[in-house]
Amino acid sequence: MTVEKLIEKLSKFDPKLEVLGEFDSDGDDFMIKVEVKKVYKGDGVDDSYDGTMDRDDKEYCIIRLDY
Repeated sequence: MTVEKLIEKLSKFDPKLEVLGEFDSDGDDFMIKVEVKKVYKGDGVDDSYDGTMDRDDKEYCIIRLDY
């Protein structure tokens, strides 16, 4: 999803509505809801990157959840 598409979807909500992230931590379809901790620009490499793979220099909008 692009930032443009996200903004378009969010613009349909009350701007005072609080935002939560939702995810399935273990594949059992039981969803966990958590607060958004931070929104920032970064790369697509996860924290377990050990330097052995080629890095993707593409930048993303990262939404960090408070888990």
